Amino acid sequence: MNTPYYTLVVYDIDHNKWYAEFGDYDKSVVQDEMNDLNYGYQSILKKNMKIIKTSVDQSEINKAIDIVNGSKNNV
Repeated sequence: MNTPYYTLVVYDIDHNKWYAEFGDYDKSVVQDEMNDLNYGYQSILKKNMKIIKTSVDQSEINKAIDIVNGSKNNV
């Protein structure tokens, strides 16, 4: 099995869409980034952030983000 890769996705309220913000093999590093975005100057609400787990393969990350965004084109 591939090593899990964790991606922080953030909801863009202006475009009504989730996008990849940050990724790492260590989930705690991604959680730290989430906290920095929440408590830092950007003040992104935690409800507008998610951590998804995939492989490091970019196409798999994109498919996972498409699912979060509700896309039916996950081919």
